[in-house]
Amino acid sequence: MLVHDKAHELARALRSSPEYQALLTAQGKLSSDTQSLVMFKDYRKKEIAYQTALMSGQQVDEAEMKSLQKLAEIINLNSLVRDYIQAEARFGIIFADVQRIVGDAVKEVSALYKEEETEGGSN
Repeated sequence: MLVHDKAHELARALRSSPEYQALLTAQGKLSSDTQSLVMFKDYRKKEIAYQTALMSGQQVDEAEMKSLQKLAEIINLNSLVRDYIQAEARFGIIFADVQRIVGDAVKEVSALYKEEETEGGSN
């Protein structure tokens, strides 16, 4: 069996999974309500900016963090946004598991780079 055939089979399995179908349904409902969709996109944009700042080591303003937490509480009251975020998280777990499994299957080829990291990162 060709690897590409298995990849297409995996793609079909992901698309037919209950988690993916629930995500599609939640996405459709969220997209049909303009106000909820704008609210979600605004929240997600702020959330990504906050996470990016944290990951890059930037000092994050406490007021900004509290503002994001307050916005998260507000959007959690909107069932369309809340259901979409929950469905996205459930599918995200499955997708991350698949990525980990595939990555583990070919981890030997990345061993060369890990050796460089343990040697202090020099070339």
